[in-house]
Amino acid sequence: QQKLYDNIVDTRIKIVGKESLFDEYGALRGPWNPEVASPALGQHLERLATAVRTENSLEARLYEVAILVVGVHWQAQFEWYAHEKLARKAGIAEAAFPLIKAAVPAEKLEGILLADEAAVYKLALELMETKRVSAATYAATRHALGGDDQKMADLCMTMGCYSAVCQVLNMFEV
Repeated sequence: QQKLYDNIVDTRIKIVGKESLFDEYGALRGPWNPEVASPALGQHLERLATAVRTENSLEARLYEVAILVVGVHWQAQFEWYAHEKLARKAGIAEAAFPLIKAAVPAEKLEGILLADEAAVYKLALELMETKRVSAATYAATRHALGGDDQKMADLCMTMGCYSAVCQVLNMFEV
């Protein structure tokens, strides 16, 4: 447990900051307390989330759009709280945030998000709402991402990872 706790503190404090990482009593907030409670599994979810940020073929602005959509879908307030900051830092247009938070149809974000961001948003929203992605949406997103199969796989794994994180957040009422 201590090794995972130390790893979480060492890596996450640089990303989310002390106020996001710890509550007013000094306890870990977010998904990290449940991860530490089950270090055998928690270490792997933490490693996957770290890989999403550090080894992803997608630019941060793209995976952050997908993570925000997942967080909205799961109604995970902490997920939005943490990743809204990261999405802003990655360069997502300010006008997009209230629209993403409202899960508006993708067409309402055209001209606000860049074309590849809008394609990621549309695919992520479709997957979250219907549990599937149409061939047309898949093809359009793949095209927007330069026809790169690795980027499509990384997009899917990013959403899967953060769906798991949101489930942890919701189950433990974070």
